[in-house]
Amino acid sequence: MYIDGYFKGTENVNLFYRGWIPQKPRALLILVHGAGEHSGRYSDIGEVCMEHQIALVAPDIRGFGQSGGPRGHVNTFKDYLDDLETLIKMFYKQYNSLPLFLFGHSFGGLIVIRYGQMYRHTAEGFILSSPALGIRFRMPFLFKRTLDLISWVSPNLSIQPYKWARILRKFRQLKPYFPESNALLKDPFFTFEYTPRWLTELLRNGMHALTEAATFRFPILCIYDQQDPIIHPGSVHRFLNSITIEDKKHVMYTEGLHRPWHAHHKQQALNNVMTWLNTRL
Repeated sequence: MYIDGYFKGTENVNLFYRGWIPQKPRALLILVHGAGEHSGRYSDIGEVCMEHQIALVAPDIRGFGQSGGPRGHVNTFKDYLDDLETLIKMFYKQYNSLPLFLFGHSFGGLIVIRYGQMYRHTAEGFILSSPALGIRFRMPFLFKRTLDLISWVSPNLSIQPYKWARILRKFRQLKPYFPESNALLKDPFFTFEYTPRWLTELLRNGMHALTEAATFRFPILCIYDQQDPIIHPGSVHRFLNSITIEDKKHVMYTEGLHRPWHAHHKQQALNNVMTWLNTRL
């Protein structure tokens, strides 16, 4: 059964979610999408989960997709974590007997990591896909300082890099950050703008996630690419090596992928996830 609806997040913001709920679910899986994306991009995973009797719920995080809030903006990263906590509690009222798993791709991966580090809960495990622990593009120190200043002076300033895509694509390091697919550019729920505050919160929490890696104590499956053009694989290696739990598994590609769920490795990645989940059910 497919469901969708809204719930109230921090500061009363309306947040959208989708769900794929089988008749007799064996587990509850919460999926958090990446930057710019929305929950509708993961419908294939929802269908596969239903086949395996796993209930999948995927929100549009604030500022993205069909959720409220300024586009590509967050006042503080904790708002994402509080929103996630609200969603989990809402569904746990109905499915509190089911084991809970959290799944995050890219920016969503960072959100679920920070949630695992900062909140007390009973999740049985985490699935990370190309978690945004550090971006591949090296930012000059002066740029970071300027960004921090703008973040405090004008945190809601809308930056729309796609308006200058033709110019910015000339810098090879930035090319992977721009979508090549015309279908993606025409997606009405895809977000193409961000604010300085959003970017500083991303960078700051990626750093905190790494320095506090030892506090993450949950079984984990991590899928990433050694040649990921967006997320620096070194940051993923550092995180995996720093967490102390023995129940950790990683699947690594070497083909320059960032989104295994939308590429020719999709079926293999889905098999990895379902195998990992089924062994825990």
